[in-house]
Amino acid sequence: MWTPTHFPAAMRSLNPSTRAKAIEIANRLLEQGALDKQRIVALSVDEARRLARLVQSEPITKGWQPHV
Repeated sequence: MWTPTHFPAAMRSLNPSTRAKAIEIANRLLEQGALDKQRIVALSVDEARRLARLVQSEPITKGWQPHV
């Protein structure tokens, strides 16, 4: 399990909120145990970056709620 203070070097360049999401995704994939750690890290970083781009591109309007 990775934490905000103990995470793979590949996540070092991510901003803190994107890194937190990557850690969350990676830990879920680790629990499933279907992939090796290198693949888990790559997938979690890619997915966290994708989610960060989505959040940045969504217009913020009155009544906007984050996707949960």
